Amino acid sequence: MYNFIAVRQELWQKLNERRNSLNSVPLLAGIGIAELLFYAAALIKRNGGRTLNSVVELQAVVEDSFKILNGLPNYISFEENQTQVESEVSLENKIKRILSFGEQLKVKRIGAIIHKSSSKYHFLSQLLNRYHFDYYASKVEFQRGLFNIDEEPFSYEWRSIGNETITEEDFILLWSRCMQGSANAASSLSIEEHLSSVKSELGTGWENSCMAVFKENQAVGISIPHLEPGTLDEGRLFYFGLIPEQRGKGLSTEIHYQSLKLLKEMGASYYKGSTHKSNKSMQAVFQKNGCVLKEYVESYYITL
Repeated sequence: MYNFIAVRQELWQKLNERRNSLNSVPLLAGIGIAELLFYAAALIKRNGGRTLNSVVELQAVVEDSFKILNGLPNYISFEENQTQVESEVSLENKIKRILSFGEQLKVKRIGAIIHKSSSKYHFLSQLLNRYHFDYYASKVEFQRGLFNIDEEPFSYEWRSIGNETITEEDFILLWSRCMQGSANAASSLSIEEHLSSVKSELGTGWENSCMAVFKENQAVGISIPHLEPGTLDEGRLFYFGLIPEQRGKGLSTEIHYQSLKLLKEMGASYYKGSTHKSNKSMQAVFQKNGCVLKEYVESYYITL
């Protein structure tokens, strides 16, 4: 029997892409039921084959056990989702399929995120080690609702690639500066590869999420707010950070809060954010902005 998780995820992506293109027009405006049904049928037919030709198909294979994040062509990642009632043999087979898929598409790396509260945590950590994944970092996840975000005017100037107030090249340079001296563990990806991942994961309209923050015409940092693919109203920040010379001035809390306001404007009803366990300053920002600690996770990666 066909699993509809992958179809649902890509349908929502299509809807969100259409909503972005229509700006303030309601979600279903401009896209008919007949078009949706035709698109769904095409997805089902396409996924009926044995060859894994897309991340959507891979998601169908791993079902609810893991959430697949699309960073093609450079990487893919999978995050533990619902593994409590699944056998260890089944979980191992699914991770083997993910590895096979990555090798097939010749990605540079595969990432993995597992939850320390999961009943399968010890098994999965040992399994990843057995398949030569390297431990990357321990992280903390926070969450808060966005219904009571205030409507006060923004006190910073926000420029984006989408509205052509900053170029893609300048945004990359600013992002690179934000990563210098970060309290988070260094990434093995280049800035160009990170931006490529933004384009892959967010799809149409990605450039509207790439925002640079300025104060009195001076660069302060960047924020990349977006609706999480596969969801209707989960807000996340693909990246958030300040350049070194703007740190330690108490600016992060307000800029992060304004990022939450942008998420609410995008249609998010709640926010999920994470940072490395060692990054105490960012955890303080979460707490000051009303975010509640929800989970401890570990991330791993393998270079192919």
